[in-house]
Amino acid sequence: MIKEIAQFVDILPEHAFSKNIQLKEGVYIFLDIGEDNGKYTLNNTDSEGNLSDDDFKIWTSKSENSSFFEKCLFIQTNTLPVSPQKIFNPDKKIFNASCSPFALAFTKKNYKKYKNNPELLKGQLRDQYFKSAEKYLINEYHKSWFKLFKGFLVENLHSFLSNLQAYEDAKDKLTINIYFKKAEKSDFVITHDAYLRDKIFNKAQYNKIVDGKLLGISDSLSGFNNKKRFLKHQTGLSDLNFRISDSEAEKLWKFFKLQHNDQLPNPTPIFVDGNEMDYNKDLVSFYQDDRILTYSEIIKELIKKYQKQLQNYYLIFFQRGLKGSRIIDLDFVPVFHYRIDKNLDLVEVFKIGNKFNSIILNNVFDLQYHIFNKIFNNQLIKETKDGGIWLRFFDELEAKPQYRFTDDIVNLMYKYRKAIYDYVYKSKHQSITCLMFDEMMFTSIKDDIHHDEEFNRNYSIKEKLNIWFNLYDYFSGNKNRINMANKTLEISEKLRFVIKNDEEHIESDDEFAFAAGQLIWKILIQSKSSNRSHALLEPFLQKAESNEFKKAIARTFNTYKHEFVMYPQKYGFDKLMSEVMGYEPEEPNMKNLIYMILAGYFSESLFSKEKDNNQEQ
Repeated sequence: MIKEIAQFVDILPEHAFSKNIQLKEGVYIFLDIGEDNGKYTLNNTDSEGNLSDDDFKIWTSKSENSSFFEKCLFIQTNTLPVSPQKIFNPDKKIFNASCSPFALAFTKKNYKKYKNNPELLKGQLRDQYFKSAEKYLINEYHKSWFKLFKGFLVENLHSFLSNLQAYEDAKDKLTINIYFKKAEKSDFVITHDAYLRDKIFNKAQYNKIVDGKLLGISDSLSGFNNKKRFLKHQTGLSDLNFRISDSEAEKLWKFFKLQHNDQLPNPTPIFVDGNEMDYNKDLVSFYQDDRILTYSEIIKELIKKYQKQLQNYYLIFFQRGLKGSRIIDLDFVPVFHYRIDKNLDLVEVFKIGNKFNSIILNNVFDLQYHIFNKIFNNQLIKETKDGGIWLRFFDELEAKPQYRFTDDIVNLMYKYRKAIYDYVYKSKHQSITCLMFDEMMFTSIKDDIHHDEEFNRNYSIKEKLNIWFNLYDYFSGNKNRINMANKTLEISEKLRFVIKNDEEHIESDDEFAFAAGQLIWKILIQSKSSNRSHALLEPFLQKAESNEFKKAIARTFNTYKHEFVMYPQKYGFDKLMSEVMGYEPEEPNMKNLIYMILAGYFSESLFSKEKDNNQEQ
């Protein structure tokens, strides 16, 4: 995997590492330094000694971008310290925002602490910052430029800043950034690369030379948790991770920096097939240049451009941590199936204003958004303010009942979100079975029923029932399953015929359960209580034995019997009640028929004598 990440970094253009990064707020200064009789002077000043307006500017969140600031951003990206522990000024940590022979960056706040001690500032610059920076000079040009840059700043930084109004006006939190003007972008890149290769390893004591190459432990992969008991590998044969070359370690650092700066999508696919290496460059371009913020859009664009199925890539999901971005899930995807493998003609079995019929499922990301996310009350995939998508497949979760994110939904997400992630993002379609889908749907619906108040979950419950019944035979292990959406409509029509004809009877357990659900609704809606809700259904769903289930219906009818009008002739309710009470189901456990009890309860009423409030909710 190290090799693949290195190849990924190699193929990216240099501008990709600074694209869409926000420049730090601060003062940006370019110095054209010369030497006259052993004295260092500025060549880019006017007749009064003031720095040219073209060579210094202040960047704030309200500033407009320009070629000047774009160059500053590029330099800033290529002068960053590897970590706070590997800066050039470790003593006082004044000059801690850059690591380059041709750049000096620091916050005004840090500098002001020692403003009245110029000799200390000189010493920190001369003996620490520039002494460390000197090691990374590449050629004779660099040495001559470095002499000018170092000489001027060691002797004149204090007086230069004191006479610069932009510095005096800057707020303490702003960064002061000073760059050597003659240095080209390439000079900043190659000197920074030299610094990275030197400092990119975690601890120098573990470095070694093998076949002429410097190998060490990458700081990006190893945290050395020896002092952290619960983070240390207790069964490992060695405390060391495997060693890699300095070049590979540098590319790893750049890769993680890309992700930390939100310059890569999450998850990130890394294509490894030689014929598809350009995919890596394209996906970064789509994400950065066109600001396509979602992984699903990037995949769609790649398929559209290359007109072929995506395959042979590593998929990396990152989790931000205390030390930056880290990999939390890594897997190889041999083939990605973007299109769903079966046509889904959705039917609105439970009426919600034809809104369910308008859902179109063409690909796995439609399935993720319109199906899986609904199970968790839209808490698995959330839209961000900038138009992106927040995927919560690996987050720590906390119940927030005010957003319908209850303890039961949290536990359900913990249990099944990894299987959903594997199904959608890795095309592991065996990761979700029909039985797993049943449990997800019933648990979520039951949670809605439990927390229903005055029918405020009516839409959500019916929407989930539509999802459940339409996809009942969709997932793995569906060999003996039927199309439940069609079956429910068929049962409804059959029971309409039963209640109108004395000679017709209930003939199956599903018909019995559906009819029971119809009766339960019809009886419960008679309640005159001010806090009626679907939660009244819960006691019926807890009955496992058929006789106890039927007794619960009878007892509830007895409670509200005074609300039922006695007609000279029997009508639909009478007929269906007698059918349910007289039928003995073959299924011994009523909980295995819950899906059809719910179907009957939430379907349109079969009784035509009076209008049920059920249809008005």
